[in-house]
Amino acid sequence: MDILALIPAVYAKFLVYTLFFTRISVMLTTFVLFRREMITARIILSLSSVLAMFALMAYTGNEIYSEMYSIQMLLQLIVQVLIGFVTGIILNIVFEVFVAIGQIASTQIGLSVAGMIDPRFGYITSLTHFYVIVGSLIFLLLNGHLYAITTIVESFNTLPIYQNYLPPDVMQAVLKYATVIFSGSVMLSVTILIVLLLMNISLAVMTKFAPQFNLFTIGINLQLILGLLVIYLTFSLFLDHGRILMTDSLDFMHRLLLKMK
Repeated sequence: MDILALIPAVYAKFLVYTLFFTRISVMLTTFVLFRREMITARIILSLSSVLAMFALMAYTGNEIYSEMYSIQMLLQLIVQVLIGFVTGIILNIVFEVFVAIGQIASTQIGLSVAGMIDPRFGYITSLTHFYVIVGSLIFLLLNGHLYAITTIVESFNTLPIYQNYLPPDVMQAVLKYATVIFSGSVMLSVTILIVLLLMNISLAVMTKFAPQFNLFTIGINLQLILGLLVIYLTFSLFLDHGRILMTDSLDFMHRLLLKMK
C-alpha cells in the first residue's frame, strides 16, 4: 500500500476533526457547569478531544475540501464557534432562572446582605448559591449532560460543518426563549412573594392599631423566619417546577439544533 496516497484522506479527516473540536470545546467552555475552579482548561480540552473523535467516527456527512490556512476554513471555524456558543447559552439560560429566583427570594426575606463572590455569576447571595446547586443536581439527575453531548454530536448532521452561515432563525428563537428567565423566576418565587406580601400587610395593620409596636425590631426578624419557613415548605414544589424548566430547556436545545435547517 502506498502510504503517500493516504495523506489526502488523513488531511481531510484532520480538517473535519478540527471543526468538530471547535464546536464542542466552545460549547463546554461556555456551559456554566464547566466554569468552576476545579475544572481546568486541560480537562475541557481533553474531554473535547475525546468527544470530537467520537463524533468523527459517527459522522456520515460530506467531507470538506478546504485549505487549512484559507478564508473558507476561517469562515467555517467562525460558524462552529457560533454554534457552540449558542448551545452553551441555551444551557445557561435555565440556570439563570435559578439565579433570578434566588436573588428575588433573598431580597424579599432580607438575605441580600449575605452575599458571596462566585466566578460564574458574580455577586450572589448564599440562598442563590443554594438554588444554583439544586439546579445543577436536577440537571445531572435528568442526565442532562448526556443529553447535551448527544445533541451536540448529532447536530453535525443537521448543521453540517461545510455550512458557512448560521440559520437566521437560531438567534431569534434563542432570544424568544430567554424570556423564561423572567417567567420562570416569577413562577418559582410567587409563593414566597405572596406570603411575604400578606405578612407585610398584617404588620401594617398591627402598626396602625398599636403604634407602640416596633415594626423594624419584629418585622425584619419575622420576615426572615417566615421566608425561610416558606422556602422549606415549598421546596418539593420548587423541585417539580425546576425539573420541568430543565426538561423544557433540553428539549428546546434538541429542537433547535436537530430540526432547524
